[in-house]
Amino acid sequence: MLTIVLLFLAGFILITKGADIFINCTVEIGKRTNISELILGATIVSFATTLPELTVSMFASIEGHSTMSLGNAIGSIICNTGLVLGLVAFISPFKVDKNLFFSKSTLLLISVLILVILGIDGSIGRLDAIALITVLIIYMVNNYRSVVGNNNKGTKSNRGKDGKNNFVIGEKLKLGTLFILGLIMMVVGSKLLIDNGVKIADILGIPQGIVSLTVIALGTSLPELVSSLTAIRKKHHAISVGNILGANILNIVSVIGLSSIPNDIPILSQNVKIDFPFMILLLLILILPTIKKNKLYRVQGVLMLGTYFFYIFTLYSMYIV
Repeated sequence: MLTIVLLFLAGFILITKGADIFINCTVEIGKRTNISELILGATIVSFATTLPELTVSMFASIEGHSTMSLGNAIGSIICNTGLVLGLVAFISPFKVDKNLFFSKSTLLLISVLILVILGIDGSIGRLDAIALITVLIIYMVNNYRSVVGNNNKGTKSNRGKDGKNNFVIGEKLKLGTLFILGLIMMVVGSKLLIDNGVKIADILGIPQGIVSLTVIALGTSLPELVSSLTAIRKKHHAISVGNILGANILNIVSVIGLSSIPNDIPILSQNVKIDFPFMILLLLILILPTIKKNKLYRVQGVLMLGTYFFYIFTLYSMYIV
């Protein structure tokens, strides 16, 4: 049992450190390219920090633990929004870019609506995956256009007096190496989490769905948590919100979409009655006031944190009573 717990904790540590390395690389890329922090957060950071969720859910689906695939993705959205952004808003409220926030949050709500509609028949299968992956393609195209637009604006500032790009090959190589190192650490950490998380669930007699919605979801959300807290510490608030919006979209269209290809993912009664309503409530607390006022307020952080902890209490009280 001790070995299992230690390996589980090692997964947490690898994910956390990998995310820390990655956010430093991302901030440096932003400085060199002048790409908007919200776009960086919604593209590079969110794709990288969602890798643990993707690898965990894919491994779970391939190995026949498909309930964990959905639980991990939905649990990560709830954790990302309630805990991560809740903490960010509580610690340091900040203004957002109205147009970019609106476009990302709208696509997120559309993704949630599609997921709920697809799950009405009780499962997410290969045909449903096509719809989710289509939204993923739309999201990637939208991000590509945003990045290209910002690159065109920032081209001149990236060049020295001689007209040559200051982002030299050596610096690119160094950032690329650290980038890959961070990703490897997160992937290896996520594999340790899923393997040992299943064993811990079996030993304690806790349903795998509950473990995936809470402990493993928190573990795979550590990159988002660490990168977001690191970002606000360095005064890069837009990376935080962009990261979470992008990660939440990817959890639906990428993680659930791709994980439903090896095996169908069942939609349990608990998902419909508890998980989905809490997820939607948290997203509405985040999105509606922010769109109206173009700012993330401390009171939103308090509400999101309170909702998140009430959700955790609700889940575990079902099995303690």
